[in-house]
Amino acid sequence: MKIVRSQRSDIHEELNKQNIKESKNKVEKEQLSFYDILSLMKHDSYYRHRGAIRQR
Repeated sequence: MKIVRSQRSDIHEELNKQNIKESKNKVEKEQLSFYDILSLMKHDSYYRHRGAIRQR
């Protein structure tokens, strides 16, 4: 890849544009309503930690 980058930078740029991927570590946030959170917090198995609802 170093050879392509140094000799043909235009081809290197095109290859990089085609190889763009989304982050694998990206976590989608759940959209919970206020009442969903209230119903979850009524159970002992759920608790809040750093703004997130976790299950014990």
